[in-house]
Amino acid sequence: MEENKVTLDISKLSMPNMEFVVYVVALLVAMIVVAIAKTLTISSWFAFFEITTAVYILSRGVAKAHNVKE
Repeated sequence: MEENKVTLDISKLSMPNMEFVVYVVALLVAMIVVAIAKTLTISSWFAFFEITTAVYILSRGVAKAHNVKE
């Protein structure tokens, strides 16, 4: 009977692209601003989240469409 060993190959892990890192940092900064500000509510943050997510998804789509070769 063979023993299956699970190993983690760090070299095969990929780093997220910088667009995603900027997206996450922007959401975190907006969350901190909403937590500190007295006039902003969670709905303000959620509106920012929706718009930022839509723009991020569109930018990724445009970037992938640009690399398509016919």
